[in-house]
Amino acid sequence: MQHIHAEGSVRHAEKRRKGTCQFANRIARTSLDAYERSVPQSYREANKQTCVAAIVAHFHHQNGSICGATNNNIDDEGVDDTNLHLQVMGLGVGTKFLPDAIIREEQSATFEDGYGKRIRDCHAEVLARRAFRCQISLEILSDLNSNGEEQGDAFSDDSSLGAGYSPVLERIESCDCNGSDDDKLNATTSIRYQLRSDVTLHFYASSAPCGNAVLKKFIKMQKETFDESLGPDDWPDERHAPIAAHSLRLGQFALLVKKDGSISQSEPTEGNIEPPSTQHQKDSPGREKKLRKPWPCRESDSWCPPSCSITGFDKGTIHSCSDKICRWNCLGMQGSLLMPVLDGPLHMTTLTVGRKFSRAVCSRAVCCRADGFGSRITSKGNDDDKNAENSGKYKLNHPTLMETNVYMDEAGTHVMAGVKSVGEDAIFDSNLCWVWWPEKAFDFAYAADCLDGKTGLKINYHDSADLEKQDGMPPSFSACSTFSLFQLNMEILQRSGVPNMSWKSQSKLSLSDIRQMKCQISSQYESVKTDFFRHRVF
Repeated sequence: MQHIHAEGSVRHAEKRRKGTCQFANRIARTSLDAYERSVPQSYREANKQTCVAAIVAHFHHQNGSICGATNNNIDDEGVDDTNLHLQVMGLGVGTKFLPDAIIREEQSATFEDGYGKRIRDCHAEVLARRAFRCQISLEILSDLNSNGEEQGDAFSDDSSLGAGYSPVLERIESCDCNGSDDDKLNATTSIRYQLRSDVTLHFYASSAPCGNAVLKKFIKMQKETFDESLGPDDWPDERHAPIAAHSLRLGQFALLVKKDGSISQSEPTEGNIEPPSTQHQKDSPGREKKLRKPWPCRESDSWCPPSCSITGFDKGTIHSCSDKICRWNCLGMQGSLLMPVLDGPLHMTTLTVGRKFSRAVCSRAVCCRADGFGSRITSKGNDDDKNAENSGKYKLNHPTLMETNVYMDEAGTHVMAGVKSVGEDAIFDSNLCWVWWPEKAFDFAYAADCLDGKTGLKINYHDSADLEKQDGMPPSFSACSTFSLFQLNMEILQRSGVPNMSWKSQSKLSLSDIRQMKCQISSQYESVKTDFFRHRVF
């Protein structure tokens, strides 16, 4: 869709918005503070138009104090103590993803560097979740190294945001079985963890996630109203109303992929698609039956947001951020390989969004379209009571949705004169992306890992007028890459007592190696993940 604007038309880079409550603004401000402290100023000044995402831990009050939080960050001039209730667990900055050719090359069994060292998706939301997974993995490993002894409040002195990291997990048992030797042999793990009772997790995105969350169709929208009655540590008690699935055939709940501009294959047209009425398949010997006519949303991607396409349309293979957040609200943000040492999935309690927020659209995109997930087990092999009990851990999570009126670029403007496509006014020029977590040490003159969004590798950002210039050092892989996280998680599983674990650190992995190990170690998670993609609306 395009609009024609008069000559000289301008608008704010970020449209004015009211926000939901103080807490949403605090989540946004804390996330952007982490961005400003961990990413070089020269990059931030040159790239006002980018996307930032973060996962933030909130520590609850207890008798006027903050459970687990420390005052180590207070300087001589003092710091607003309300900020001490919040701790950024992972930060992502970026808008790029790998071209299809590089993805296929890395997946090849003959690729010399192996699989997983390149980060395929460098969108901010995905990087923030990778950073979060890295941080909680390091927290678990630290506890295992200390043999469960009390660590105190100050977890590390390496954080770019100051010493005093507060752990968000707690060890809940030293052994999950008290029975016979056979029971002990079949135990899933001897050490397990859960989210502390005084901690909740909160997701921030500076802009609505790509995909369904920016598909402004099929639902009535309205502006937010700021709730003055809520305090700085309070968020709305929101209940999501069921969404009528009245436009499934038009793509209301469809999974989408990020459109890859490097793929040159042309879109199917009426001239090269066989008419549905003439398509047949063999029903029985000597008989044919007609196929059902395909849904309109499967015949063209013209209805999709500008940056997305439909699955199976040969225009991309990486799912949209809306789809991924929806999946995390079904399976948790911790990933597959940490589930054996966790008592349950780690879910976000709230989701705070800046630009392009619509409560109705966002609720549909990140959770409500998966209604019914977890209500019954659909995968084969889950019929026995034990498997059904384990799979029952996975239920659809409905986070409280909030808008923030804290802006990334409050003073910026867009020239709107002429013909402009709706949703394509933001300009994301830089290929550079960034990822940070509290235990991230300084590698260069800045805290965050700098990633080349077109290669998925870590590079050395050169702080000069040429912001894309490197200093000649060869690219390496980030500690939050799939390869690094896999090795870290394998060490945790061995140290925590997961049975039948025999793993040695390797310099090279294949995609089949990783998939095989996930199915072996976390079969329930992988099975339920398959159920997600088999959901009736997808």
